Amino acid sequence: MKLGLYYRCIVADKNGKVVKRTHWKKSRSFVLQFLQHIELLSFHAHNAYPAPISMKDIGGVARTVYTSTYPSTALYFAMNAPDNNGSYGLVVGTGTAAPTNADYALATIIGHGTGAGQLDYGAHSRTTTGIVGANVDYIISRTYYNGSGASITVNEIGVYCCSQDSDNSTRCFCIVRDVITAITVANTQTLTVQYTLRTTV
Repeated sequence: MKLGLYYRCIVADKNGKVVKRTHWKKSRSFVLQFLQHIELLSFHAHNAYPAPISMKDIGGVARTVYTSTYPSTALYFAMNAPDNNGSYGLVVGTGTAAPTNADYALATIIGHGTGAGQLDYGAHSRTTTGIVGANVDYIISRTYYNGSGASITVNEIGVYCCSQDSDNSTRCFCIVRDVITAITVANTQTLTVQYTLRTTV
């Protein structure tokens, strides 16, 4: 069996006409915090508390994630950020540094908004996990609107999730970071980023 992650980017004009669409490309950039979250959520007996794990948040600070005081799974590995929230979920940036296993954040994230150098982060959408041909696919998407008044070049994309730490504070963690072929998003255009998590028998 193979587990793979793929991404593509779609740019559309203000009328919704697609002006650029990349092919699906293989992501090679799951980072350490991804498997640490899988370990946290899976390696425990049924109805037993998992062992806490120390992992770096997007500020590079080591956080102890999980405590039995806050056991709800709603508090961990959350990626479905709502509209107008650029702090987690699918995120985009301008950095060009090559990805490494130890990355804990995008190099230079593009902030949410309509000011200079910002993109308006939309809500997420997803497909229901299911069999697609010879694969099992799960796709998540997010669209960003450029209302900054100038073109913005996107060089990196990724995924942040949110989890509760032992201080009962919500922390964000990078689980995927990809450096892509530069994509320019003109003023009034939208960029849609899609990630497909795929298993193949």
